[in-house]
Amino acid sequence: KLIADVCLGVQSNAGKSTLLSVISAARLTSADYPFTTLEPNLGVVGLTGSRSFVVADIPGIIEGAHAGKGLGLRFLRHVERTRLLAFLLPLDPPDLQEIYDRLRREIHAYSAPLAEKPHVVVFTKRDLLPEGTAIPLLDAPEAAMRFEISSAAGSGLDELKEQLWEFIGAVRASEPQAD
Repeated sequence: KLIADVCLGVQSNAGKSTLLSVISAARLTSADYPFTTLEPNLGVVGLTGSRSFVVADIPGIIEGAHAGKGLGLRFLRHVERTRLLAFLLPLDPPDLQEIYDRLRREIHAYSAPLAEKPHVVVFTKRDLLPEGTAIPLLDAPEAAMRFEISSAAGSGLDELKEQLWEFIGAVRASEPQAD
């Protein structure tokens, strides 16, 4: 029932579709306004040595999604069918902590097991901050890793892909083996 190794989510207008289109062969429609993704999209990320993993881009999750607001329940079910979550947080909103906390609350309200899935934080749109500007502090002790990327500038993408590959391997190794 697994649809993807990594779920890109879940903030709207965080650059999910753009990221998927630059790290995989997926050709997606994206625009500079929220909720351009209306259906889940999958992309295969290819690495050297015949290594690959599947990434899912789901529509942004809004507050109240766990209770059926918007398309929340429909897409939270897809999130359950992935190995790990990558919380994409764009660096242009003023309060990243509030966005992260809201997303974590929605996931937890929907399903405690889903909230326990391993996750990473990916700060997107790094190119929007002036050179040398520090990334805002984020209290996310459960996050296994943090990344800074710019899909538009292509920065941080190779490290992101390699580190996700390693993390997926660790998650796979911890999964119960089928008989």
